[in-house]
Amino acid sequence: MRILFFTDTHIRGTNPQNRTDNFLETLYQKIREVFDIAQKNNVDVLLHGGDIFDRPDIAPSLAREFVLLINKYSLPVYAVAGNHDIYGQNPLTLNRTMLGLLDGADVVKLIKPGEKLYFMADDKKIQLTGQHYYYGIDADDEKKGYIIKKDPGSDIAIHMVHGMLLEKPFFEGMAYTLIDNILETEADITLSGHYHTGFGTKCINEKYFINPGSLVRINNSLNELLRIPKVIILDIEDEIKVQEVYLKSAMPGEDVLDRSKVEALAFRDKKLSEFIQSVYSTGQYDTFDINRIIEQISKQENLKDEVVQEALKRIGRAQELLGSESNLEVN
Repeated sequence: MRILFFTDTHIRGTNPQNRTDNFLETLYQKIREVFDIAQKNNVDVLLHGGDIFDRPDIAPSLAREFVLLINKYSLPVYAVAGNHDIYGQNPLTLNRTMLGLLDGADVVKLIKPGEKLYFMADDKKIQLTGQHYYYGIDADDEKKGYIIKKDPGSDIAIHMVHGMLLEKPFFEGMAYTLIDNILETEADITLSGHYHTGFGTKCINEKYFINPGSLVRINNSLNELLRIPKVIILDIEDEIKVQEVYLKSAMPGEDVLDRSKVEALAFRDKKLSEFIQSVYSTGQYDTFDINRIIEQISKQENLKDEVVQEALKRIGRAQELLGSESNLEVN
């Protein structure tokens, strides 16, 4: 059985500030190449690691091309929802999103948490599970979103998750999960998205941990300037074979990323850092993300979990309302 994995396409109608090309046109050229690669390599199933869309209420005209591609190639696509696909970091809002619509129409199959799908490849039984992004996925000490059990009758277990899985520690204030923290998982292959730079393919204790990086390059950091988007092909026969395929349609970073504003951004970041430090000295908050602020306050005030969840639900509804009133997507 052959499986193609890609992630973080962030389909959107507006150009990111740091892109000099037509972002949407370039993106769909890359997605078409992904499907071509799948077809040429006789791939049976495509897996998407989340953030198919850049916002949950993306205009239907922007999703149309993605739907046409799936219908044209007739290849099954299984996915998990990323944080950009849902409102308020809450997967329960999926039924009000574009990704939820595609799932309901059987265009894309969303893997529900706790659901186990099975595929037969020759004499091997392959188990597939997935975990949508949710608030606190990387703050959970038990790492329930990452660690899974393999059924006794399954030969290979694949788990796909949209979360900040990393091979080494990140900067302070950002919640993340280290590969070393989830080695007890019974998944033979753990596929992750969310972290756009990716960490490639790591094999530890005969278990694979894979993040090829985002299909798109949005910021103009040096890493993104040098990185070439790629997909992963898993060949599961007598053994697991992992192949990284770089996209030929992905133009060099210097051709599509604007570096002229780097100095201005560096100055802005310096001022922002000074501002953050001033807040540290007074409020002791770790981040300016509203959800993280709520988490900090809940710990300081010893608030009940249901109070925190209600606050997050209201934030999600507010985001949804604002999105419907001032949707700036290009039709």
